Amino acid sequence: MDLSAQQEVTAVIVNYGNCNDTAELISTIKDQINSIIVIDNSNDIDPASAEFENTTVITPSENIGFGAAVNLAAEQTQTRWLLILNPDVRLQDNCLQLLLNASCQLNAPLCGPRFFWDDGCTLQLPPALGHPLWLLSDRHIPNKNPTDSPDLGTLAIARHVRFWKETAPFSEPVLSGACLLVDNQWFRQHKMPVFDEDFFLYYEDTDLCGRLMRKGVMPVCVAEAKAVHYWNQSAEPPESKASLMSASEKIFLKKYFPNGPPPLPRSTQQAEFTDLGKMSSAPELLISDDATHLDIGVQDDFIVFARAELKPPAFTFTQPMWQRLRDGGYYLRTVDQSGQSLNFWQFEKQTPEGALT
Repeated sequence: MDLSAQQEVTAVIVNYGNCNDTAELISTIKDQINSIIVIDNSNDIDPASAEFENTTVITPSENIGFGAAVNLAAEQTQTRWLLILNPDVRLQDNCLQLLLNASCQLNAPLCGPRFFWDDGCTLQLPPALGHPLWLLSDRHIPNKNPTDSPDLGTLAIARHVRFWKETAPFSEPVLSGACLLVDNQWFRQHKMPVFDEDFFLYYEDTDLCGRLMRKGVMPVCVAEAKAVHYWNQSAEPPESKASLMSASEKIFLKKYFPNGPPPLPRSTQQAEFTDLGKMSSAPELLISDDATHLDIGVQDDFIVFARAELKPPAFTFTQPMWQRLRDGGYYLRTVDQSGQSLNFWQFEKQTPEGALT
């Protein structure tokens, strides 16, 4: 049974310092859905402006956090489904309808798409990280010796490959909160809030998936549903992202592992990087003939990375992709068909002062 998103879906967007992105996102989805609710946690939206016409803007007296903001919107929603969106997400063709169809056909209260990093859909983002990763190791590295402890980098590659090989909706232990289709009717029937408000920011999506699995319900990733997530774009809060993530991690581990978490696999990534220095324009990388993929991450261990297929002899970022990259450090590597790493580079993107971004 196919249902109409225009009748059954309300979009929920939590704005924090992303006013322009929020307005742009609204313009891309307003004709696809029933209604839009924006929770303005940074109080920088003028509800009377044309960009937010026919949008319900709720401005709390203070920043109440991501999970609490979504719950606030969910309480005021009449439609069966909520489409939770980060301001820096853009749905691709038919994404929402595919999510809605999967939720109906599989009786799945939580569905999500796969993400690309760029508008050209060349850089595949990895599955949501989750914690601790060892819980996923048997699933992603089949037929391994039970006494083996896979390297964390090897596990990350195996998860990425398996995740992007799927062709139909599949169960996935953790979905990213950047884009989630939530059956709000199901949550109301089970007297469950969408998010646990103990998590101010970060881990609320991991916890959501954990609460569902404790009820015997698996989150569903819809392979054909595609979205772009301009990853690493959100504004830095006063508390810093690192401190907020650390605080949420402690809450998560105490909730799920009260006797202490099991150890994560080791990370043995050791690489010699060619340092390209500070760059104000996109680098062009010379690629060997046996290289099949390029990975890009923001840490040198590549535990989290985006992946693109390569066409030697060279690779460069498209101009839209380069402009979307935040200033900061990046790490790249090429790999061959067997997954063997070939070459490594690092650079720091630095936008010239006064340049348009």
